[in-house]
Amino acid sequence: MSDPLAHKYSHWKRLIHKFQARRDIPFRRRFFIGYDLHGNTYWEFTIDGNMHRLRRKMEPYQQQLFKADYFTTVPPQWLQWLRRTRNVPPTLQELISDQVRQSNMKILAQQADAKWYNEKLRLEQEQQLKLNTELDRAQREAEEFKKAHQPKDEPESTAENNEVDPWKQADETSGQEAFEGAVIKPREGSSFAEHAVRNSRVSPEENETVQEKANPWEQADSSKDSNPINSASIKPRK
Repeated sequence: MSDPLAHKYSHWKRLIHKFQARRDIPFRRRFFIGYDLHGNTYWEFTIDGNMHRLRRKMEPYQQQLFKADYFTTVPPQWLQWLRRTRNVPPTLQELISDQVRQSNMKILAQQADAKWYNEKLRLEQEQQLKLNTELDRAQREAEEFKKAHQPKDEPESTAENNEVDPWKQADETSGQEAFEGAVIKPREGSSFAEHAVRNSRVSPEENETVQEKANPWEQADSSKDSNPINSASIKPRK
């Protein structure tokens, strides 16, 4: 296994650190403890000479502007040692094992996310399939209901379509002869509509005879020589 600190510290520098870690040298107040994977070094020291209560500190591998930025490179194991919640300092092998564990956890988390995402897609497809099945069933039932009730309504609609519409017939003949269209067209809300329907079924010869008899202008012109007073009362106003 390759040394993770080979490109950070030279062999001579590491020998100096081993020498500084020895506690059998008198009058020494600063002792080297270990490294982390980022190259930071950890030390114990004393100011008043009390060797039973040494202080602990971390010296960063690279100097930064703010001291708070150093904690982003401190592993949790060394942070426990600095806060005295851990008495034994961690080794490089322990830090490497923890880093491998974190990488494996990230891979497992990605696999779990992909698994639950696929499970979500599967459930959504099942729900969509059930919904489409219910919609198709409802559509088939509506079509069957419509077919079951359609034969009863068809004869009535056919009979209504076969009846002659006097209003439409009057509008079609209004361009040919205005008076004939006015005679055929019935009034709304009166019994004359039934009379118009009956007149629409009369033959053209009988219709012309009825129109000649019912024309007040022709009656007034024919009787103006014999009785002009009576013709004036018969002749309508324009």
